[in-house]
Amino acid sequence: MDAARSIHRQASRQHGLVSRQQALALGVSDDAIGWRIRTGEWERVHRGVFRIVGAPATWQQQLMAACLAIPGATASHRGAAALWGLPGIPPCTEVTATGPHRVRLDDVVIHRSCALAFRDRVWRSQIPVTSLPRTVLDLATVLRPEMLESTVDHLLARRRVSLTELRSHLEQAGRRGRRGAGVLRRVLEERRGRQRHVDSGLQRRVETLARKAAKEGLLPEPIFEYPVLLANGRWRYPDVAYPRYRVGIEAQSYEHHSSLQAFSRDLDRTLELMAEDWVLIPVTDVQVRTDAARFVGIVARVLAWRGPAFARV
Repeated sequence: MDAARSIHRQASRQHGLVSRQQALALGVSDDAIGWRIRTGEWERVHRGVFRIVGAPATWQQQLMAACLAIPGATASHRGAAALWGLPGIPPCTEVTATGPHRVRLDDVVIHRSCALAFRDRVWRSQIPVTSLPRTVLDLATVLRPEMLESTVDHLLARRRVSLTELRSHLEQAGRRGRRGAGVLRRVLEERRGRQRHVDSGLQRRVETLARKAAKEGLLPEPIFEYPVLLANGRWRYPDVAYPRYRVGIEAQSYEHHSSLQAFSRDLDRTLELMAEDWVLIPVTDVQVRTDAARFVGIVARVLAWRGPAFARV
């Protein structure tokens, strides 16, 4: 196979890119590389990294170019999040370098790490990328807490990663005073022991409101996704529950309940729980965001009606 064909085959596996080291190894001389650049056949992306003209310019290509420009670099943080398809995190050309090379690249965020465990360097879209647990650990250093919670809930709800995996990575890396470790530890601790995980912004806000009300002594300690066994053998899981009083809170999101079918299913679940002597209190995003104190007061009055031991609000 001639050098030109080998180069194009290599570039096809790397989003239209080839490095100088790879070209030399495939039999292309420095003079031939220079000629290809001068004639416009190749375009320089970074020092020692070239794009074969005609290959589509994509964000993945930019990320791959950064990995080729820094020996041993791995897509990480928001770059890895985009490769893994995590919602709500804009693509960013962001990598982690573990070697002694101190390279600076235009429009590339470069992090330094002493080492990257073998299990934490995988491949996706033919680009070296940090594993999902390691990506979450890295995201804790660059995301706002609420965005980090959303990301963790998304992964747990879809069973793409487990709490055990996340806690294992945190225990190993968090001991060294890693930035963001405290926030991630709190997020994981709040989700310990749950059988079901949610991927809903409204439900997260309802849970935050219930925790805050309990901390302030306005409501009892809540239990999230509490399992209720119905007489017919099925299970139902109120979003927020106070089992002692058989009172639950259900987040009513227009996004997830805008169809007649979805509305009917939710109403049917509510009726099933009412038949088991449960009271379900609906709440919308508007109430959580603009009238939270009033809503907490309503919940407290329902609890007082169900059990006088908590008649405090």
